[in-house]
Amino acid sequence: MPLSESCEISHPSPPIILLGASNLTRDFPLILRLLHSSLKSPLDIYTAMGHGRSYGNWSRVLYRALPGITRCELWDAFPAAHAGNTTPLALLTDIGNDLIYGQSTETILSWVEHCIHQLSNRQAQITITLLPEASLARLSSWRFELTRRMFFPKNSASLADLKGKVRDLNQSLTALADQSRISVVPAPLDWYGFDPIHYRYSQRARLWKTILTQWNLPELSGMTARNHWLDSFYAVTQLTPSTRRKWGKLLQTPQPVRILDEGTRISVF
Repeated sequence: MPLSESCEISHPSPPIILLGASNLTRDFPLILRLLHSSLKSPLDIYTAMGHGRSYGNWSRVLYRALPGITRCELWDAFPAAHAGNTTPLALLTDIGNDLIYGQSTETILSWVEHCIHQLSNRQAQITITLLPEASLARLSSWRFELTRRMFFPKNSASLADLKGKVRDLNQSLTALADQSRISVVPAPLDWYGFDPIHYRYSQRARLWKTILTQWNLPELSGMTARNHWLDSFYAVTQLTPSTRRKWGKLLQTPQPVRILDEGTRISVF
């Protein structure tokens, strides 16, 4: 996507806040195409994402580490009020990572509630996606143990324990739907394949339309968007977060990190 050097562009569309981890990171270009097709005007996007991202603690993947979403600079950068009295649109997804890191459901829920509190103070319309309970239900013990020993050896939780926590956390997240301006989207089995936590390639366009429809975006139901194999590399190569550690060194990047030709601004935290 070509960039523009000019920042003097109005943003009549509602500001958009996207919080998540690997699914959001990998599919961010697809989401951007769907939003552009529906809103048809420059977007102002604030996102905290990244592979392996935790909602509360620093998390590391290979040589790169990111702060927890509740601790990142998004909350200072995102203004409390917006011109035109537009209602911000917010998405919380990929909430299950912290279970793999050994966090309790109570701790994770407190981090989610912290985000909801921040967003509610800004009068945002909030959507939450549930954890893939149906997909994990069919996960075999040997696949779980192989993954745990390779990537999370310090987490001694059993598969039964993980499934129980996923069920409990989904029940708690569903209860949040009773609150004003919050919608909860389930994660049906057909969204997943062999990989029990990442969306199937063939389902991505359809499922993201299902998720974004919660915002009542005009024309979204009739929009088409194709998956692109190179989408997975976009966030890694083009969207540098404001704060990260690389090989243990703390690095800072001014935001917005991208301003696209049509005026869309992308800030990453």
